[in-house]
Amino acid sequence: MRSLTSTLTAARAHRAFYALGFPAFRRIWLAAVLDGFGNWMERLAVGWFVLNVTGSVFLAALSFAVRSAPNIVLGPFGGAVADRFERPRVLMVTAAARALLLSAIAGTALAGLTAVWPILVLVMLSGVARSSEIPATQAMITDIVGRSRAASAIGLHAFGVRSVGVLGALAGGVLIEWISVGLVFLCAGAAVAAAALVYAGVSVPRVRTVGAGARSLWGDALEGIRLVLRIPVVLTLLLLAVGVEVFAFSFNSLLPAVAERVLNVDAAGLGALTLGAGVGGMLGTAALSLLRDEARRGPLLLGVTLCFGVLLIALAASERFALSLAILVGVGAMAAMFDALQWVLLQASVPDEMRGRVVGAWMSAIGFGWMGPIVIGATAEVAGTQWALAASGAVALTLGVGALGSRGLRGL
Repeated sequence: MRSLTSTLTAARAHRAFYALGFPAFRRIWLAAVLDGFGNWMERLAVGWFVLNVTGSVFLAALSFAVRSAPNIVLGPFGGAVADRFERPRVLMVTAAARALLLSAIAGTALAGLTAVWPILVLVMLSGVARSSEIPATQAMITDIVGRSRAASAIGLHAFGVRSVGVLGALAGGVLIEWISVGLVFLCAGAAVAAAALVYAGVSVPRVRTVGAGARSLWGDALEGIRLVLRIPVVLTLLLLAVGVEVFAFSFNSLLPAVAERVLNVDAAGLGALTLGAGVGGMLGTAALSLLRDEARRGPLLLGVTLCFGVLLIALAASERFALSLAILVGVGAMAAMFDALQWVLLQASVPDEMRGRVVGAWMSAIGFGWMGPIVIGATAEVAGTQWALAASGAVALTLGVGALGSRGLRGL
């Protein structure tokens, strides 16, 4: 019995780390870790800088919204870029552009300017540069390991990004106390520049778009939109992504109010709650990488969506710190698994030459996420934090129940 258990454990470990046997995957994993580290430092530092300069919670929230809002329009074009051009070069160029933008943000902060609009413009441009990063990355992972092993490889990649994201946020907070926020931006830029250098050394066989060269980039983007509209399961996945992104993922915007008004803890307690959600994200992606290749991911996504809603409702009902922290670990796991499973299922539903564009459509779908904090925040002002959190969980639960009716999704 012990021998059988050891064999099964070894098999799961081999499945989880199989993708690391490919040199190209090891390189993009390292680059993603460096990029993720810089990205989370940037997110923390931008929010802190805007809040510190203006004292406005709204403007601090706006600094997050301007990063994702461009995806609504640019997502299809980012996907078309990922399908048309060599994906490692796309990632190298976008990372290099973001490193330059971070240097400009650092210069603005170090110059002591009190106007925040230059920072918001630069952050928006950084979001524009990222519009092709996720489509290129996810499509390239499948290029490297193949469709049959894509799910575990995507889980392993996401685990690295989320793990280093927790460290990046913690490091950013510590460094803001030790050095100036401008130098934190420079550190973030250096990490992203290092990622660009690693991407430059990646070599992956190119998957050419059908009709490449016969259509413009605009034509490629329109073809991606038409694809979304004519494949029912793809449309179902993207509509589910919009709803869950707007409502369920907005729990992050309520955590400060949960900490202060519900659990009666200070900033350290809020940091612990945020860390709990981050650890949950690590555990969720790690679990995903251990799944058998032949396992059906569609029913799993439906289960994750339902659990996401239930856990948010449980978080709304909790008034004990330890219990809330434990629930947030589960919430973070569901959030991370939801994103990774969406990437896997969307790519599995389209031809190889369209994989970048279908993930680009997903980028457009989650671009609506900026609406969530506004809607949920307004609900919290009227009905209270706990009711707003419960409402977001109820919407996620309703969306999951509705998606159960998709035969195509259940069969994936």
